[in-house]
Amino acid sequence: MKTEVIEKVLIESDKTEESLGDISKPILVKDILINSLSQNGLALEFVPKKLKNEEIALTAIKQNGLALKFVPKKIKDHNLCLIAVKQNGLALKFVPSEHRTKEITAEAISQNGMALKFIPKKDKKRDMCSNAVKQNGLALKYVPKKYKTKKMCLEAIKSNPFSMRFVPKHLKTEHLCIEAIKINRWAFIELHKKYKTATVCKAAVEFDGGLLSFVPKSSKKHDVCLAAIKNDGMALMFVPKSKRTQEICIEAVKQCAEMIIGIPKEHKDACMDALN
Repeated sequence: MKTEVIEKVLIESDKTEESLGDISKPILVKDILINSLSQNGLALEFVPKKLKNEEIALTAIKQNGLALKFVPKKIKDHNLCLIAVKQNGLALKFVPSEHRTKEITAEAISQNGMALKFIPKKDKKRDMCSNAVKQNGLALKYVPKKYKTKKMCLEAIKSNPFSMRFVPKHLKTEHLCIEAIKINRWAFIELHKKYKTATVCKAAVEFDGGLLSFVPKSSKKHDVCLAAIKNDGMALMFVPKSKRTQEICIEAVKQCAEMIIGIPKEHKDACMDALN
């Protein structure tokens, strides 16, 4: 088969990992390998072991660090591992223990905080964990309990609000929840219902009235609903009809005149007067 035909096969298969697997071993020449691996490093999986040398491996991991998984142990040296984690921190999973230096670990976490998952608990340090959650808040899941401080949890939430689920119960105080919401409003959505107290809910809707839609019915007190309306008149749509008092309705139309359509009949005259 000519080189042009081989290249056509690679193009037609969209250069996926399966590309090399469909071509017979005798025609896997160096130029074709380099061309394919430079576009999809994970195709290294399909390269015959005897053809996997340093140059081939380097080409693959430069394109995708996770290709380190398919690099033979005998050529998987410190330099290749370092290049791999710099490209994709999660490649730390495939770094042999003898090459897991402070430099490689730090580079992996710097590129992707979730690399913390692949570090043994006994080797995790406070600074390492702090850097990981700053890069990706979800890395809080892999931080040992002894390192989970209020400060670290807030850093994680700042990076990713969904990390709220990994904050220890004893740290989920009203104060922390409110601070978290101020840092990232979406942290409120992640809060379990039992943490959505009237105090936390009021603080949330004062920051963003639209968050009233995520307030449990039991916490939709008059002052909470009013606080939401003062921030955003359109939040009236999330106020239970039984809670739509004249005060709340007037405040809603003052903020957003279009909300007159959601005003109960008994309050419409008063609301119209407020608009005039």
